[in-house]
Amino acid sequence: MEGCGAAVPVGEAPGEGRARLGPSTARPRRSRAAGPTAALLAAAGLLGGCATPGGLAGNLSQAASQASSSAASSALGLELYLDGRTTATVADVTLIDMARQVSTAQDAASQQVVAGGDELKLRDDVTGAITAVGDEIDQARALVAGAVPAEEGPALVTDLQARAGALSDTADRLEKAAG
Repeated sequence: MEGCGAAVPVGEAPGEGRARLGPSTARPRRSRAAGPTAALLAAAGLLGGCATPGGLAGNLSQAASQASSSAASSALGLELYLDGRTTATVADVTLIDMARQVSTAQDAASQQVVAGGDELKLRDDVTGAITAVGDEIDQARALVAGAVPAEEGPALVTDLQARAGALSDTADRLEKAAG
């Protein structure tokens, strides 16, 4: 299935017949509606997925995986900003996009219906871990905006990377439990 983890060689556009834009080709303008539409499609892709496990554990696994990816991307964006390899605007746009993805994951996790105390604790633990990533991304945005001292940046990058790893481990464990 194309789109389900199929690799696309670097420099090639996915799909056949897709026009490639050159440096002198005018790029189409994106409307403000494109962002929410793209986020909705990304969420649908993650929730619809490719042979995704079902039930509470499977759904929480997907949410944890989405938040893990967002934490890792945020850490990279912040690290590039701190190293002077990207602008504040690019870093902030990256962090905004990742905050939206975390919000989608948080909603997906927190809205899961549970049958008992153990499932409630599991749902709350995963939702709490996802919420913590969102809080860290907000902190990273504040740093990029100049509201938080830049000296706190390396620790924030390390924290985001650790949260990404922990959520990835959680997603893997939940995926195995879901069967």
